[in-house]
Amino acid sequence: MSKTVSIQVQIANKSYPLKVREDQVEVLQEAAKKVAEQLKTYQTSFNLKEPQDILAMCALQQAAELLNASSNREKKELELANELTKLSEMVTAFGPDNQ
Repeated sequence: MSKTVSIQVQIANKSYPLKVREDQVEVLQEAAKKVAEQLKTYQTSFNLKEPQDILAMCALQQAAELLNASSNREKKELELANELTKLSEMVTAFGPDNQ
């Protein structure tokens, strides 16, 4: 079981204290860094000034990426299941009972 530690992440010029498992620290820090990069991109590319608008756009982008990744994973799992079925059928067809 991982130990809980306290960290601070910076999002939209605001610091958020968090208590997380040790194994989550690096992931959360990297996520906060990615959000900061997205905030800067939206602020400059779309000339957004309101932090709420910028954060809303970041949330929308993250949700879209998550849904896309989930859909891609489901497609890959289906492809793998089909390939495994084909291989199983081949093994059965050329098994010792069929020689």
